[in-house]
Amino acid sequence: MHRTRIVRAVCAVTTLSLLACEASPELTGDILAIGDSFLDYHTPDADIATVAGEALGLSVDQISEGGTTMLGEDSIGDTYVNAGHQLLIVSGGGNDLADCVCGQSCEGVVDQLISANGTQGAISDVIDRALEDGMYVAWAGYLRPQPDAEEFSQCGGELDLLRDRLEGRDAAEDNMIFVDGSQIGTGSEDALYEPDGYHPSPKGCAEVGEELARYAEEAFNL
Repeated sequence: MHRTRIVRAVCAVTTLSLLACEASPELTGDILAIGDSFLDYHTPDADIATVAGEALGLSVDQISEGGTTMLGEDSIGDTYVNAGHQLLIVSGGGNDLADCVCGQSCEGVVDQLISANGTQGAISDVIDRALEDGMYVAWAGYLRPQPDAEEFSQCGGELDLLRDRLEGRDAAEDNMIFVDGSQIGTGSEDALYEPDGYHPSPKGCAEVGEELARYAEEAFNL
């Protein structure tokens, strides 16, 4: 059993107002998982990253946290640390859509997350940092919200645009994979969802985690 450890990065602000983060001594796993509640749900034993790690035979440092965003202060990118991990499992961007109206005013938010060519934006910045540090990257894409989901049910177009851009970035990077959760949870299979209609159930986490492990093993020979 590869136990998931929930830990945080230790950060300090220097006199030059530069944010310097160093890994907690507990960050000793093979996989680093950062993100929002999509990765945080059902920790410590049944979340997506833990499922993937167990399938790969690798240990996981799980520091995802529900409600976090890619943009603004205390972002998902701020939790990233270079601590010698082999693989970064990451998800995020959905909570940033709460600051706009899906179907009307969110395309600019998507642009801030990741540009049309996949090379700029908060998502691209995290991917770039991990790749430059010699890590493999696995981006876990959301399930498609169910039509009666408590939140994000109207955000299908924005999430599709986000997926398209992540797929483009994936195609351009040998050391990155994108696992499209919308191909697993298409919005109709109740068993894959929590009652809120957009978070994954334990079964949903298992399906995404196992698919992520298959992709990672094939792409990275882990």
